[in-house]
Amino acid sequence: MSLSYYCPKCDALLNPNVRVVLIARHSEKQGIVLMSSQIGDYQVICDKGFCHDVAKGDTIEFRCPVCHESLTSEAHPNFAELRIVNDDRKGHEPCLLRFSRVSEEHATFLYDGDSVKAFGEEAGVFRREMEIEGDWGW
Repeated sequence: MSLSYYCPKCDALLNPNVRVVLIARHSEKQGIVLMSSQIGDYQVICDKGFCHDVAKGDTIEFRCPVCHESLTSEAHPNFAELRIVNDDRKGHEPCLLRFSRVSEEHATFLYDGDSVKAFGEEAGVFRREMEIEGDWGW
C-alpha cells in the first residue's frame, strides 16, 4: 500500500520517499526524525545526538519540517496527528492518523471517517477513548 503523509496545518507532503520526515523536540534538544511510512512499523532513524538523549517513556514534540507547527493532537495531547491518503485508491479521501508521542510506546490509530483501526502493542490501552467518534474532530 502506498501512503502519502501530509501536515494537517499546511498540507505539506511529509514523505517525499519511503520515510516520513518530522522535526522532533525533547527538553532542549531538537533533531530530524525519519519514521517508516508503513503503519505499525515503529523503526525510526534520527540524529544520534537527539536520539541518544531520549529515554523510553519521554514525551516528544513533533513538528512539521515545512511550517514548523506542532503536530500534537488537541483532542489527545499524548498523540501527534497527520493526514494520510492511500495513493493506490483513486479518489481516496484523507484519513486522520494519530500516533503516540511517548518514546517507545507503540500506539497508532487510523480514522477513515467511518471506523478506527488500531496498531501497536500499547494501542489497547487507548482504544476505548479513540473509538469515540467525537474525539476525532470530523
